[in-house]
Amino acid sequence: MRIFETLKPANKEISKYVSYYYLDIATETDYCNEYICYPHYNNTVSLYKSHGVSFDNKHSQIRFTLGSKPIQIFTPLREHTLKVTQIGPVHKIGIVFEPFGINQFISSSIAINNRLTSPEFTLFEQSFLIDLFQENDFSKMVSKLDQYLHSRFSEVQNPYLSKAITLLHESTEELNIDELAETKLGISRKHLNRIFKKYMGTTAQKYKSIVRFRQLMNYKLQHKNSNNLSSLSHQAHYTDQSHFIKACKQLTGLTPSQFFKDGKIVGSEDTFWKFIR
Repeated sequence: MRIFETLKPANKEISKYVSYYYLDIATETDYCNEYICYPHYNNTVSLYKSHGVSFDNKHSQIRFTLGSKPIQIFTPLREHTLKVTQIGPVHKIGIVFEPFGINQFISSSIAINNRLTSPEFTLFEQSFLIDLFQENDFSKMVSKLDQYLHSRFSEVQNPYLSKAITLLHESTEELNIDELAETKLGISRKHLNRIFKKYMGTTAQKYKSIVRFRQLMNYKLQHKNSNNLSSLSHQAHYTDQSHFIKACKQLTGLTPSQFFKDGKIVGSEDTFWKFIR
């Protein structure tokens, strides 16, 4: 059996901070799956029912381990590609957070720019995870996740960061970081970068480049017949086609044509992976 299901939070308050949940199940005993995740401005928490995990540079290896306790893995905003290898049967629940969303549920002492796994990272209690993985009704699973996250909610505010994120995502014109900081927000670029580093784990410029890349990627996937790179580049405010090609190579290691050819949308949201096997 193979299931990949994308689910939206039902709770309106939680939906402000959680983009979507997804369920990834493969029951074959000899199952082996490997894929590449591309740069993204979202943070994710991956829950596995009975697995162990090891981290290498830009590589997460998850192996089914009969009788082991559920694990939880925090994956921060991705500046680079990340390879994931799953060995053995998989029962995974993914929580994909909106920008600045994960901060509302975790301790400020957690290293926001590092991959972490339990026991160092514990958003959910073990008793809750055991109960969650026994749930076969998807709507009830969403309700349980919503309720638990609501119980963990502790609002973190930073008006400069919130406004900066909104402007970077919604601006219809090219917006450089100096202009964003000094003109739009009334603070120095240094101060803005300090805020981004603290709450997002990256610089404002890097965050901007990832947003622009994802916006172009989403536009291309929604307009599959559009193959004009100049037009696509304009949609995401790249100065020209060569600028976009260079940015794509820096972020993915691939040319745009290779990237769109090899990648695949999984589910009904913006999960875009390249399957290796």
